[in-house]
Amino acid sequence: MKPDPRSTLSYRIGSSVAALASGLLTWLVWYIPLALLFQLSPAMAIVGMVALTALFLRVYALPGRWSARARARSRVRRMGPAWPWVLLTAPAMAALSLGMWTALLALGMAQETEFAQELTRFLERPGGEVAFYILAVLLAPLMEEFGFRGWIQRPLEKRWGAQPAIAVTAVLFALAHLEPQAVPVRLAAGLVLGHAVYATRSIWTGVALHVAWNAGVLAFGTVLPDFDPTGKGWRWAAPAAAVAVVSLLWCAWTVRRMQDETGRARPEGGTAARSRPVQSSS
Repeated sequence: MKPDPRSTLSYRIGSSVAALASGLLTWLVWYIPLALLFQLSPAMAIVGMVALTALFLRVYALPGRWSARARARSRVRRMGPAWPWVLLTAPAMAALSLGMWTALLALGMAQETEFAQELTRFLERPGGEVAFYILAVLLAPLMEEFGFRGWIQRPLEKRWGAQPAIAVTAVLFALAHLEPQAVPVRLAAGLVLGHAVYATRSIWTGVALHVAWNAGVLAFGTVLPDFDPTGKGWRWAAPAAAVAVVSLLWCAWTVRRMQDETGRARPEGGTAARSRPVQSSS
């Protein structure tokens, strides 16, 4: 009896590369027109973002002809009974990011990111900040979660198991933003998002937590615009790192509770993960 060619290592590697390329390309196809919107006036950019959001939802989140199985494969379904734990995770997402970033700044391992001149001029125009907030709190979380946790992580789970898929997707997510100094922050957040989406079988979990993350960081910057821990040393880095560690542990605990609520098996890698029916049903 000939072995199934789909079980060979070369097939898995090739199909995984194809899935990665397809997911990243689809994500870029939607992100390119989004970047071009900042060439318009803030008012027109806002209209364009709302229209782009509606079109994206219509194409991917509200496909009326999708079968139940197709929705399950793409995880376009409700969070289910885990939603209270998703709410409890949300504040920790922003705290994790802010704590890590503050520690990096305080130790001189990162510098405050300055906007490009073109974007700075856009933000200074009437309505510019509103357009930026719509992007950061609404459109970016939606597109990034469908792109990374949906189009990339989900296919990789089928080929390699949950843990490798979550890890690879988190790395890609961190690198795709082209900000090397922020890679540790986005990597940690990406791991939480990946585990939460896997635990609940719902892409909306990732979207909700991503929205909370971005909104929390923006709110912090709005309330404390002069906050600058750059170069303050361990006197600032130590408590910030403690906040990050506590937030990460809290996220790990709440994700476990999400798994318990949905009956989701603990994520594993390799053949063991694929052999469990409960893991291949989402």
